[in-house]
Amino acid sequence: MCAGVERSASQVKFSPDVKCCSYIPHLANFLAGRSLAGPGRSSVVRRIHRRAGVTPLGLGLSHADILRMVGAQSHFGQEPVVRCPHFVEQSQGCAIWQTRNAVCSTWFCKHERGAVGQRFWHAVRDLLIAAEERAAHHCLTDAGLPDEQVSAVLRHRAQIRETVRQANTGQTLSSSGDDESAQWYARMWGDWQGREEEWFLGCAQALASSTAQDLSSWMEDARELVDDVGQRFTDLQDHALPERLRFAPGTGSQATADVLRLVGYSPYDPLELPAGLEPGLWLLDGRPLPDVIAQAQQTHDVLLDDALLSRLHDFAIALTPQP
Repeated sequence: MCAGVERSASQVKFSPDVKCCSYIPHLANFLAGRSLAGPGRSSVVRRIHRRAGVTPLGLGLSHADILRMVGAQSHFGQEPVVRCPHFVEQSQGCAIWQTRNAVCSTWFCKHERGAVGQRFWHAVRDLLIAAEERAAHHCLTDAGLPDEQVSAVLRHRAQIRETVRQANTGQTLSSSGDDESAQWYARMWGDWQGREEEWFLGCAQALASSTAQDLSSWMEDARELVDDVGQRFTDLQDHALPERLRFAPGTGSQATADVLRLVGYSPYDPLELPAGLEPGLWLLDGRPLPDVIAQAQQTHDVLLDDALLSRLHDFAIALTPQP
């Protein structure tokens, strides 16, 4: 039997009135300024007027926002428990598509080479986040704000990043803080309170005159992120198979009389294979591949060719055994 590998429709369905937008993006100050000058202006103005999590660094998150997102993870893409404030219901699109942040720019529900592609885009995301953070920091520190105000803004950003880290690692979140209060907002904005739009537009204008050399100097301490993108891109060009593989379909995988629907690195990007391949696939138990390929052909008349094995490995359905 020859292998026929197809991309399968995910059983995890996105609701059209939510899509993958169950997320509140941090929009750096210069991106907020660019968005104010574009078609998404009204959505940015609404976030500014809401005030929660809004600082001279950008349109951020409050601790309460993070708690809401954590509580809504089981509804991701399905119910508008949390929905991006820039989501456009009429078109089911994004009001700030041209100025969206690094996370939104690099998130895909499917990748051409599965987990290999996902790792590349995650590396690009991390690099772009670092670039956004440093550019926004430059706008903050180059504007002549009082040192005490700058310190308060940076301290809040660090607290939010720590809370996000705790949420992502399943830890109990720290106290919610006061970043939705009038007193907190006054500390963040000082003399700029009431002129937030002017501030963000000024940040966008200041960054527009920056050069590649400027960005390179701001990123001097992030060389490892640049190197990681290069390594992940190299991985995309490498199609070599490991010497051994172990068949390890993930949660949500299904088998019918006709097809195998296998979940690996992501529930949004399963693979579909002929059901007749299953006996051969379970022979992938960590032994050398030539031995498994020969046994599958002889015992089950199943051909485990390089194209099939590469696809299974790319999608983290067949894993390299740990020593």
